Amino acid sequence: MLTPLLLAASSVAMEVDEVVTVEYRSLEENLAWDQAALGAELVVIDRDQFESIGEGDINTLLNQFVPGLFAVGARGRYDAGYASLQGSRKQDILWLIDGNRINNRLYGGIYLDSLNPNIIERIEVLKGGQGVVFGTEAIAGVINIVTRNYQGETEGTVSVGGDTLETASGSLFYTTAVDALEWSVFGSATTSEGYQLWRDEDIHWTAADDKKRGYTVANAGTKLRWVISDASQLTVLAQYNHGDLERLRTYGTIDSNNERREQIYTAEYQYLASDQLQLLLKGYYHGWDSYYTRIDQNEAGKVTVVDDNSYWGFEDYGLKLSAKLTQDNGDSWLMGTEFQSYRGEDEVMEFVSDTEVVRSLFAQYRPRFKALADTSMAVGLRYSDIESAGDSLNWSLGGEHRVNAHWLLRASAGTGFRLPSAEELHAVEWEGGREGNPNLNPEQSLNLNLGLSWQQDAWLLEPTLFWRRVDDLIGVLDNKYDNLDNQVETQGAELNLAWQGSDLWHWQGHVTYADSREKGSSEQIEEVPKWLASTRLEHTPIDALSLYLFVSYTGEFTSNSADAGDYWLLELGGSYRWGQHHTLRLRLENALDEEYTVAVFDPGKSVPNSEQAPKQTLGIPRNLQLNYQYQF
Repeated sequence: MLTPLLLAASSVAMEVDEVVTVEYRSLEENLAWDQAALGAELVVIDRDQFESIGEGDINTLLNQFVPGLFAVGARGRYDAGYASLQGSRKQDILWLIDGNRINNRLYGGIYLDSLNPNIIERIEVLKGGQGVVFGTEAIAGVINIVTRNYQGETEGTVSVGGDTLETASGSLFYTTAVDALEWSVFGSATTSEGYQLWRDEDIHWTAADDKKRGYTVANAGTKLRWVISDASQLTVLAQYNHGDLERLRTYGTIDSNNERREQIYTAEYQYLASDQLQLLLKGYYHGWDSYYTRIDQNEAGKVTVVDDNSYWGFEDYGLKLSAKLTQDNGDSWLMGTEFQSYRGEDEVMEFVSDTEVVRSLFAQYRPRFKALADTSMAVGLRYSDIESAGDSLNWSLGGEHRVNAHWLLRASAGTGFRLPSAEELHAVEWEGGREGNPNLNPEQSLNLNLGLSWQQDAWLLEPTLFWRRVDDLIGVLDNKYDNLDNQVETQGAELNLAWQGSDLWHWQGHVTYADSREKGSSEQIEEVPKWLASTRLEHTPIDALSLYLFVSYTGEFTSNSADAGDYWLLELGGSYRWGQHHTLRLRLENALDEEYTVAVFDPGKSVPNSEQAPKQTLGIPRNLQLNYQYQF
């Protein structure tokens, strides 16, 4: 099994054509690997690594296994929060599930708080701007979450687990094939009492008596792939995610929660017209419905229902037609067109967005030169017409060159864009909030990534430099969203090192520095740590037993003008497998029981002046996790 760090340098650790040419992968399923061979840095987290995490959520997975990525829930596990890739803002990352865009355009951020890692096959993380191939939001990179599917044989797993935070979970997966039809079904559920988010002195007596933030999430889905012939196949996905998530506050709220209901449906047809031409047609629907309840009390004991299942959500659907053409001389083209329609509404913030339509055309040309047999490169263009925000033209240039058996050079550059969110376009001012502006233009970006990979014997070394600038910033002017005459510039470096001494020992470490500032400011932008570092040591004394030690550091950052971050964490874990069917896993999270700050809560202007100061939100305390899996 290759580590994520080795996968990040897949072109060094293994020949690309020996790894990514997998018969069942469609044109879109192979897209991340395709771009990795053209200068982009790719990190892949696989199924074995998910299972080592126990009761962690997606943020936990990403923090442990993706160098240069900071991801944390603002209220513990299964909560929306902060994400930063190579010093980016959270809205600069495009998130996908099975290639379907899931960025919540309602708020411009991400909502993965109802998605359980137990249903995931792998996560693909592409670093650097990817606006030409993937479109809006892909300013700093793309994170594609691939759900479980058929892997060439009938198999199934059932697992149960829990931890000392009163968490209980279970999952199942089964996949088989009957003649030309491959079928997979998966499901999972997790519930927890959670932990106390704020220090006792920061919680007013009018808030809930239950100071622990709990949650319940459940997921179910199925995939069908019909191999019609050697030249064509049809894949259908249906997925449902449900969450009931407490939304505690520090003052005046005695009950508050979000109920999430998310549906994703896709149908994808791939046709191999010839040895040189591959076609793909894909349609998708993504529906998100959330119902928010909030009951408050004041200091006189009067109870008020602020929200009673207030609705906020969106629906997003579209079509994508893409083609890959390989010419006789080895040159190739990736071309496509996309149509996306989006509509959102929010009873809490009191707006209904217009239906937004985006039409795009893109092309990427990959020339091959006989004199440069060890070099691959690509140049691309994308034109997007946005009904609510004008148009955008973006370009990309990237490639990699193998210097010798040990050294590989990769580089990528290009522009990207981010469409304004529904909140930025349509929000109605209330409680000191901000007024939307339907005349906003997209943010524009320029990026550059330059990296080296060196491998010799058991060692792998990867230094990377990155630079990014975002213009036409969408910010607030006179309490109204507007395109500001300003920009954010990010520059930094990432260093990854791995050692595979033998089958018994493996070590890897990384450190990332990212300086991100608005033009004219000496301060780091909010929610972006300057420093990230981690090290992981794995030991497998016998085939049945695996142990690991993980240490991480998150640098200081600010949120709501208050300090957070600047903490070290230690984690210990291991697994034992007996027979052909049974595996037991143990994990001690935050082993030293460090009290640390992962976020900052803003009580808002509706509370008394004495309670308006931002409150530091604590990270997950020490907890012991146990998980049992039966495989058949």
